[in-house]
Parts: sequence; structure tokens; C-alpha cells
Amino acid sequence: MKMMPRSIAEELFIKFCESYKKRDLEAALKLFTKNANMWGSGLDEYRVGLKQIEEQLKRDWSQAEKGEISILSFVPTSLDALWAAAVCKAKITVDGKEHIFDHLRGTVVIEKEDGVWKISHTHASFPDYRNTENGSFPVGEA
Repeated sequence: MKMMPRSIAEELFIKFCESYKKRDLEAALKLFTKNANMWGSGLDEYRVGLKQIEEQLKRDWSQAEKGEISILSFVPTSLDALWAAAVCKAKITVDGKEHIFDHLRGTVVIEKEDGVWKISHTHASFPDYRNTENGSFPVGEA
């Protein structure tokens, strides 16, 4: 089976997932611009700059023994797109129990910093499970 070429944004997305799984803080932080921002799935997860991103990664890793983000599929884009989006699955082990979170949605935006492509924005979210089937808003019966 022939592999399709990946965009730079997709490659950076993959590298982030790898460093997250390995808990390699140095490798993860090297992927981000100095003023990058990270939006996570937690209510308070809006981070700006490398220091806050570092704090977020350390917080994630302190709350789980293991964590892995698997990319299930990328949203099709051109090879020169400055963003990548994917549907993912997260496997997180907390207190010895593995939790699987389907339908994780991830996005990265990239830009050049000092001649190197890096992540300038990342966003991860889950669907709002309060929505009814075929409902767009979590307000009860559609």
C-alpha cells in the first residue's frame, strides 16, 4: 500500500502525539513557537506561551500514569496547508484503569519561527455528550 505524502502540519501533529505518549517534555516543547497557544478539553485549558504549555503537559502527566493520542484520520487538506485536523482516540490510564475516549478532535496551526516550521496553535476537544442524537446543541429534546 502506497503512503500518501503528509503535510508539514500533519507531521508536526504526529510528532506531538509521539512526544506526548513518551512524556518527552523537551521534544514536545521544541514543536511549539514561543508564543503558541494550546486549548484543551478541560474548562480551564487555555494556555499561552511555552511556560504555560509546559505546565499543562506536566499537569496532564501528573494526573495519569499513561496517556496516548492515536490519530485515526486526518481531514484532507493540501500539502501546503498551514493547519491539520484529525479525529483521534485517547487512551489514558488513571489509578491503574485504562479509559478510552473516542471522538477526540484535534487541530494544529503552524507557522515558521526562526526558519523552522512549528506549532503556533493546538486545540483538542470532545463532542458534548449532553446533545441528543442529531442535536446540535445540548439543550434537551430537539
